[in-house]
Amino acid sequence: MVSDVSVNTALQQQANTEKSKTGLAEDFSQFLELLTIQLQNQDPLSPMETTEFTNQLVAFTGVEQQINTNQKLDSLVSLGVGSAFSEAQSYVGQDVNYISGEFAYTGGSKEIRYSLSEAATTSKINILDEQGNVVYTEDASRLAGAHTFTWDGTLRSGGKASEGTYQIKVEALNAEDKPIESTTVVSGLVRGVETQGGQIFLLVGERAVALSNVLNTSVKNDGAANTNDALTMALSYVGLDVTHKNSELYFDGERDANVIYNLPSDADRAQILIRDNLGNVIYNESVDKSDGRHLVTWDGTKNDGTKASAGSYKFEIDAIDKNDARIDVGTSESGKVTGVETKGGEIFLNVEKNGTSNLVNIGDILSANVANPST
Repeated sequence: MVSDVSVNTALQQQANTEKSKTGLAEDFSQFLELLTIQLQNQDPLSPMETTEFTNQLVAFTGVEQQINTNQKLDSLVSLGVGSAFSEAQSYVGQDVNYISGEFAYTGGSKEIRYSLSEAATTSKINILDEQGNVVYTEDASRLAGAHTFTWDGTLRSGGKASEGTYQIKVEALNAEDKPIESTTVVSGLVRGVETQGGQIFLLVGERAVALSNVLNTSVKNDGAANTNDALTMALSYVGLDVTHKNSELYFDGERDANVIYNLPSDADRAQILIRDNLGNVIYNESVDKSDGRHLVTWDGTKNDGTKASAGSYKFEIDAIDKNDARIDVGTSESGKVTGVETKGGEIFLNVEKNGTSNLVNIGDILSANVANPST
């Protein structure tokens, strides 16, 4: 099992490597002393067999090489951890938008974004204090997708909220009276960086926020371009059926897998190639050669007549024009957006299809099926 890389684990691994190196040096020194004594006391008429200590020398060399490799890996890990910490420090003094149900209220009005994965029959927003008491509530939009809620600190008792940490909860039910999944995005000013359990966190208000939950940032009061548009765009996809660029399909072992492709012009010949995780072509067939959008359905049958096992496969559309030149074919897949995540500073959407969720870069979204609005 591979453990998560953190400050603590990086330091511990370095300590283990140094301990192993010291132990190997001591063992090798003792081995040489014993070998010297054996050579000095051997019978000249019956020299000792050299195979055993030759094997031992080879074993020591192999262990030494492994320790040297570990030292180089430790250096790379330390470099990565240091880079992550430097990246975290760059957030200090900036406003960040991050996925969380908790937010710091500092007075005035607080804008919060949330999204519903499907249309609701009832929807309500609750604001809770640090003791878990509901201090404010109001009806919310029942439409699927992204929404914005602004709280000016008004309490349901009629007073104004004091500064501190609060929690937002969106309670929504679908037509079957089942809870609807929601995502909330709040914002705050980063005042510092700390580590907890070896992991790096940003300090926003009185709370520690994991770097992986940060969606975007903007420098406070410096005239920098506001990146909220990208966040709003990402959240607006939640609950919608989208079509996105793709070169991978998932076969669940039973249901047909569909591939959508688009030919920019007529082809002289075209075929679909489906490959396993080793890159071997397990299925191919001729497909529609005319320009436009097409659908190919694969029932999991391989070229040898056997059934493919459930799992992910790579596919490509190989199209050639009348001049034997390869045509650049756009391939896509459809699914429902259920949430938003970030990786390496980029925004990704969780797109679910047939019970399987995949991360799709927001830049790979080709179209979205927006339902007719209803209340």
